[in-house]
Amino acid sequence: MAEHNTLDKIIEQIVGRSSFVVEAGAGSGKTSSLIETLRYVVEEHGHQLESQGQRVACITFTNVAKNEILSRLDKNPLVFVGTIHEFLWSVISKFQTELKAGVLQLNAANTKSPIADLETIIEDLPIAYGQYGRHFDRGELFHDDVLALSQALFSEYPKIARILADQYPYVFVDEYQDTSKSVVELLIEQYATTARKPVVGFFGDSMQQIYSSDLDDITTRADLKKITKLENYRCSKAVISALNRLRPDLQQVPAGDNAEGDVHMFISATGDPNSYGSVMTQLEAHGWAEDNTKVLVLTHRGIAREVGYSQLLAAYGKLSFGNDRLNKREEAYAEFFANIEQIVEAYTSGRTGEFLTLLGQAGYRVRRHSDKQVVFDFMKRILEIRESETVADMLAFAKSSALIRVPAKVTRFEQSIVDVKDDLTDKAQAKRDFQAMLLAVPYSEVVSFERFTNDHTPFSTKHGVKGEEYENVLVIIDDALWNHYKFADVFSGDQSNVKRYEKTRKLLYVCLSRAMSGLAVLSLSPLSVTELAGAETLLGVQSVNAVD
Repeated sequence: MAEHNTLDKIIEQIVGRSSFVVEAGAGSGKTSSLIETLRYVVEEHGHQLESQGQRVACITFTNVAKNEILSRLDKNPLVFVGTIHEFLWSVISKFQTELKAGVLQLNAANTKSPIADLETIIEDLPIAYGQYGRHFDRGELFHDDVLALSQALFSEYPKIARILADQYPYVFVDEYQDTSKSVVELLIEQYATTARKPVVGFFGDSMQQIYSSDLDDITTRADLKKITKLENYRCSKAVISALNRLRPDLQQVPAGDNAEGDVHMFISATGDPNSYGSVMTQLEAHGWAEDNTKVLVLTHRGIAREVGYSQLLAAYGKLSFGNDRLNKREEAYAEFFANIEQIVEAYTSGRTGEFLTLLGQAGYRVRRHSDKQVVFDFMKRILEIRESETVADMLAFAKSSALIRVPAKVTRFEQSIVDVKDDLTDKAQAKRDFQAMLLAVPYSEVVSFERFTNDHTPFSTKHGVKGEEYENVLVIIDDALWNHYKFADVFSGDQSNVKRYEKTRKLLYVCLSRAMSGLAVLSLSPLSVTELAGAETLLGVQSVNAVD
């Protein structure tokens, strides 16, 4: 009933050609409301949209959300689903002359290192949208450039907004809190004010704004109708109570088959990250186990420490966008590691056909009985290196073996370092530092990283779980790990640093609200008597348990 009530309010705004914002707390079914809205527009106006060559746009913040929405809509061709950068680029990419003028303006504004004679360099180049940094000399824009040029073009050429309104009479933004102020202003103040009166709908939750964003609270804007969802279908009643104490301005109510749930607070006497093992032992009496619990460590550095790949992460920190390229396996060595671990996984799991296929991709074929012994010796050595040797050892072995091929990208990267002998640029020095650090990393850290990335560990970061839900959640906090967050302030109510307090409160809200049944918080940093009392009150627990 509540879901239909929300949809009715949304439909009322669509019929009245008015833009709106759906403020949906954690577990309230925000994505369901978005999907229902998209289905309504397609069913009610699909024929008209198709006859006029129009579509509905759904802007997402991540590719995971994009794929989920596409799946739930059966990839309906009347609905464009993509990230904000993809959406804006699909609009402005057609205006190449204006884009080149904009690129020249951005280059001129770069007082530190503008590219000389750029106008001549890009004269015959198309302006394109890349993923890894700004390369104006190749005509490539980065994410921020797409946003900046979109804002400039929409402002300077109002016709672009009219063209967009003709193509997309409806634009719905998923997880609005994660977009930028400039995007919201572009959509509301330029696109939505055109004569066709297109409708913009924002779906999200201001309390779940954990990515860096300059966006203010848009729920107070006079030009947006605010629609609030108070239901929580996900969390247990005990967790909902904690969320309501953390967020007094939006009091949620259980709306489904919510469990009663259990909430616990622990503090480590030693600050040892391995204290979570003692916590899990105590929680076994409440039905907690590794296979029904997600452990949130909140930062990639914290995850690396817990899972065991700190040196690997530090090495990739030397490269521009290194951590992103590591996580996506889009860096030469990272791709090589992933291939090796795929082979090992197939071998140790007894998937012989897949294992031999992977070896075959490197050109090796098992044709006679003696070949089997070669394969056995090869895998024995691989497993030895994985357990006790370094990345350099693995690389050297791979280069000497006929059973595996070192990717050409690795060879090219290594050659690029050899070719540069003197007068190193900062970028070239960073590449050398990266390689030196990487080769010294124990290969066991690569194994740990791959296990974590392939979701073979109970750990995750805040970015890895946003929008997800788990039966039980253990949140590990450590105020010594970062400067931008301080959980002790939230527990004690200390708002002397308002910005840090709000960032921490939002992060805590996102993490706590992942729990469907049980919730536990483990602090690795010490808390004062006041902070401990505040934690007890916030979480609704009788006492804080100490663990070694």
